[in-house]
Amino acid sequence: MGYQALYRAFRPQSFGDVVGQKHITQTLKNAIERNKESHAYLFNGPRGTGKTSIAKIFAKAVNCPNNHGGEPCNDCAICKSITEGSSNDVIEIDAASNNGVDEIRNIREKVKYAPNEAKYKVYIIDEVHMLTTGAFNALLKTLEEPPNHAIFILATTEPHKIPATIISRTQRFDFKAIETEEIIERLKYVSDAENVEYEEDALAYIARSAEGGMRDSLSILDQVIAYSGNKVTLDDAVMITGGIKFDELNEFMQLILNLETREAFMKYHQFIDEGKDPIRLVHELVYYLRDTILYDDDKYALNTVDDSKLYQMIDILNDAMVMMRFSVNVSVHLEVVIVKMIEVLKKDNGVNNQSHSSNNGEIEALKRKVNALEAALQNGAPVRQIPERKIPRNKPYSFEKIKEVLDKANHEDTNKIKREWANIIQNVEAQGQNSLRALIKDSEPLTASETKVLIQFENEVHSELINNDSNKTEELERLIHPIIGKKVKVVGVPKDDWKDVRLKYVNNFKESRKEAMKEDKSSDKAKELFDSSIVEIKGQSD
Repeated sequence: MGYQALYRAFRPQSFGDVVGQKHITQTLKNAIERNKESHAYLFNGPRGTGKTSIAKIFAKAVNCPNNHGGEPCNDCAICKSITEGSSNDVIEIDAASNNGVDEIRNIREKVKYAPNEAKYKVYIIDEVHMLTTGAFNALLKTLEEPPNHAIFILATTEPHKIPATIISRTQRFDFKAIETEEIIERLKYVSDAENVEYEEDALAYIARSAEGGMRDSLSILDQVIAYSGNKVTLDDAVMITGGIKFDELNEFMQLILNLETREAFMKYHQFIDEGKDPIRLVHELVYYLRDTILYDDDKYALNTVDDSKLYQMIDILNDAMVMMRFSVNVSVHLEVVIVKMIEVLKKDNGVNNQSHSSNNGEIEALKRKVNALEAALQNGAPVRQIPERKIPRNKPYSFEKIKEVLDKANHEDTNKIKREWANIIQNVEAQGQNSLRALIKDSEPLTASETKVLIQFENEVHSELINNDSNKTEELERLIHPIIGKKVKVVGVPKDDWKDVRLKYVNNFKESRKEAMKEDKSSDKAKELFDSSIVEIKGQSD
């Protein structure tokens, strides 16, 4: 057999091999072990995060006569035939090219027949959102009354395009973007298995460039290996992806900080002449600004800039990113971005608007102070230590605001906002609010009260923008109103912080009510808010 691409050669063959989706693999393994498989599943998530891989592993596990703990053996004839793609009982369909009524009717005709060798016939329909309205209607009939020997797995990157009648007849699993650290560990494993040398910085850069997709990261690694031979270096990884090294990016942002428009233009055109991708450059700038906000580190040129201005610059880049997708001349958009970012820094910036002579005067004064301190140290005089000043950072969420939502949350309002969320995103898009859509496209509502909604964001920066940018918040609230028929206030929480916030709320609730009600009532209230499947109340001694 000829050379196989790395993403194919290292495709997971068991649930234990899957990276970054344990919340899904554990649930499916438990269902298989207890013989409680559903007749239909909806796998939703970003590209390259394991949807079809897990679908095939599931198909093997439910049919494997030797499965153990919900895992397929991968040695029996059924497992091998499914892995090789030769099993007649596991049917993979690409809905992007087979999206008509006739194709689905063909499935309806054949699904009634029992499987040839396996216990179940498993239909894996990829990119299911591409089906036509007629095809969805034809599929609905099968999902309503499926034969006992059939299981359907629908995979999509855009669940809001799937009719609610289809979604309601499936068990939905939301795949998440894979953490950068998890991707790095997998890339190390693959590199070691392939006897390829690597620089750790190079693998970290590849992992970040993949933006949460394992398949994309392996494809980039494959390209770098093909280019560089047997060693993966940072320079080669940057060159292959069309990205920019940190030092060059920092130099570019220093020009922006210094308000040197002409020099920034020249630096940008140097990037283009070197073959850098303008869209990739925008991505890199967003990451740069995000890291500047998150890390109080002098190595970032914009470290001393107020967070509010950094948020404005991220907004400018997000808007540009949307416009560049539909533009013939993307280069012009980035020139405009440079001007807009400099204008943001000019506004109310006393330091940068001062004359060079004033700046030089301040620098000379600082030099004199440093020289005086050095002289005092040399003479043995005591010097008062000045504590390092930390630049205050805004939190990406407010616990008090979240608590206000949770205190009055109810199932009716929660179910309504969850049910209508896809329509809300479509309404944002229909209104031409592209930057707002980019902000909320990976979000989901967690719970709601009569007047407030708590929304979870994949990206911490997006959560902070919703909580701190009144313009964005008010615009989103305005567009939610006609969909759910009431005015609500929006509160954001980052996905990575939600577990801690939830635990803090439950503990606070227990503490405040322990004299008024018994422990089991506190547990009931928490379960009512968060759903009994995700809340566990432990005793004080735990």
